[in-house]
Amino acid sequence: MKKFYAFILMAAVAAGAIADDFTTDGTGNVYTFNALSQIEASGVTLQEDGSYLVSANFTIAEGDVLQIVNNDVIKMGNNVQITINGDADFAPADTAVVTRDAEGSNPKGFWMLSDNGNADLKNVTFEYVGVVFGGVNSSLHADNCTFTLHNGKSSSSGALSFNASCDNNIVENCYFIENTVNAIGNGSTNPVGIIIRNNVFWHNTTSNRNKPQINMSVAGDYDVIITDNQVIGGQFTMSGGIGLSNMMGLAHSGMNIIENNYIADNRYGITTIGSVDAIIRNNTMIDNCYDPNPNNGGSCISIYDTSSSANIYIEGNWMEGGLWGITVPTGAPNINLGKVEDPEAEDYNPGNNTFVNNGNSGVLYDLFNNGTATIWAQGNTWNVTEQTEEQIEEVIYHQVDDSSKGLVIFMPAHNDNTAVEEISAAQQADGLYYNLMGIPSEAPTTSGIYIHNGKKILVK
Repeated sequence: MKKFYAFILMAAVAAGAIADDFTTDGTGNVYTFNALSQIEASGVTLQEDGSYLVSANFTIAEGDVLQIVNNDVIKMGNNVQITINGDADFAPADTAVVTRDAEGSNPKGFWMLSDNGNADLKNVTFEYVGVVFGGVNSSLHADNCTFTLHNGKSSSSGALSFNASCDNNIVENCYFIENTVNAIGNGSTNPVGIIIRNNVFWHNTTSNRNKPQINMSVAGDYDVIITDNQVIGGQFTMSGGIGLSNMMGLAHSGMNIIENNYIADNRYGITTIGSVDAIIRNNTMIDNCYDPNPNNGGSCISIYDTSSSANIYIEGNWMEGGLWGITVPTGAPNINLGKVEDPEAEDYNPGNNTFVNNGNSGVLYDLFNNGTATIWAQGNTWNVTEQTEEQIEEVIYHQVDDSSKGLVIFMPAHNDNTAVEEISAAQQADGLYYNLMGIPSEAPTTSGIYIHNGKKILVK
């Protein structure tokens, strides 16, 4: 009997602790961290150095706003979670920082869960702290923010993750640096509409999990546009560059575009899994080869589709230094890698993809069709000395090599009889700075210069 009463007492204490988490009154007020520090129950205290310590969970009620103001420094304690059921106004004029309170602390970060709220994130550095967002009729806009060293406590789906379907999300001009999990992601049953543009992704998934740095599930009528980003891996053996997936086989009518990105030093460059329709265009992929087993990864582009319903358009990409160029592990997706016969046709594709030094075990593999569908691949420049049918056949695996596989139609090639010329070592080390597409640019005036293959890459 004593044990029973002891259990009741402990349960009451636990319930009291939960009940004591502070919640705003939901009357439309704007709460700054300075204002919260004046409310004893909030768990926010102003420190002598001017920073704000958050030592307990609190909730911003629907209708209220949590605001970060210029030069705020916010330190969150171990396991602390800030839940926002209203709006997040995190847009200081110049700068603000959210970090952990001490070495070894693992805050759960921000959970922005309003079904009718919005999040405006600008000029904020999130260090060791992640953001989870999602709610019907809600949208997030992140601009010029840094997400770094996220501990994965709030979500394993990303330093910035989406846990509910929502549309009109934009992430631009941001930096995702050395997060333990991937940078941006969402759940397989929670498709979102999002534009991810002009960001830098640098060495994310430091825990070496089997996830790409950008990991988006697609479905419904949501558009996913990933453009003008730099996605630089840490040469991890498990983490890839960009991934789109529809592993649940959900109906999908949205537009998916991966375009104008510079992707280097990942396990693989770009992958699509399942019933995914996508345009993959004008990306530069260099040395995405860090899977130790070529049978498991290392492709510049991989199209995996057991449903045989994916539609993939691939044009104008530079693919260099992978274990494979393009792979189709299984299934019968509809892949248009170049179809030049009728410029007026709806499925016309000039090709213009270039393959340089993609291979493993001493063999070059520009295109490996292990699926059963015919692939159109005209108008491309293959890794051969002359763009002839006989030579190109040596770098393509398809029906000619195994009668059970799909045929690759690759003639005419781009600029027949023109050899692929590699970038010389002198060019790579010529002292020029390069933008994210590898084009020489003016010397930078800001920090964030990294070396890749002898090139100084400007990322800030």
